[in-house]
Amino acid sequence: MYSVTHPSKEQVRAYMRWRKGARQAPPAPYEIRRQLACSLVDVSPAILAVQGWQLSADMARLGTLMAIAWLMDSGVAHRKN
Repeated sequence: MYSVTHPSKEQVRAYMRWRKGARQAPPAPYEIRRQLACSLVDVSPAILAVQGWQLSADMARLGTLMAIAWLMDSGVAHRKN
């Protein structure tokens, strides 16, 4: 799986100012990416697995907090010992 690194807005603006002054046909997309140092980065399956695990843990935490809030707001009678 690949992730794309994007150039900063300043880099793109500088490139567009430079291109505006050049009286040539625009280059191919891969050449524009090369000039702006935009590249594809390989994302390993291990990184994706960690991100998935983190999302699962966050969803479980959110579900627990929502259940507690629901119980507290619903007025469920609590027994006192």
